Amino acid sequence: MSFRTKKPSQTGQIAKILAEMVIRGGDVICLHGTVGAGKSLFARAFIRSALNEGLSLSVTSPTYLIQNTYEKDDESDTMKGVQKVHHFDLYRLPDEKSVMQLIDLEDTFSNTSVSVFEWPDRLGSLIEKAENRVDVFISASAEINSSEDDFENKFGAVHEAHLLALDYESEEIDNDDDDDEEEEEGDSNDDNHNPKTIRTIELKPVGASITERLEESLFSKKT
Repeated sequence: MSFRTKKPSQTGQIAKILAEMVIRGGDVICLHGTVGAGKSLFARAFIRSALNEGLSLSVTSPTYLIQNTYEKDDESDTMKGVQKVHHFDLYRLPDEKSVMQLIDLEDTFSNTSVSVFEWPDRLGSLIEKAENRVDVFISASAEINSSEDDFENKFGAVHEAHLLALDYESEEIDNDDDDDEEEEEGDSNDDNHNPKTIRTIELKPVGASITERLEESLFSKKT
């Protein structure tokens, strides 16, 4: 299933619905896309929504740290068995072996955690440890004349402050902090300033349980 968004806040709305209506502890989110496509933007909205924190939770890119972990202070208030969310940016890791040396696989794929991976191709065969995952493919274009926007008809207007804030945050979101690729990083910053950017977000579930949950969610609602 795929959707088109015209604003960062709408992209964040997709992430929010995924976090609140589909995801359970033990699930994995794999974010695919080029530098500047919208992976970090999507991750920020997803993490805040999964832990029900909103703007009170500072979510930054783990480009140099490789991993950031966010935990819910009140475990009784966790959503759907999610006690923590791991956010990985594997851009600087060359292969599966290097991933194994740096991350705690048991905690990463535990049934009380959700893991979000940017550049998940670096995982290699390790991705098979995730029984239920969603591959999220994000692409961005500077298309000006798009087809009729039915986003609000399907998902409603965006109201949450932490999602609306995505429309105004720019430099820190979604440059993927790739200082080695100056041209691409520049494109990324321009992308967030450009109100005409169209994103296409495609969700592909892997695993029987998460496929069923996705099919029963708002994502399958007919407009």
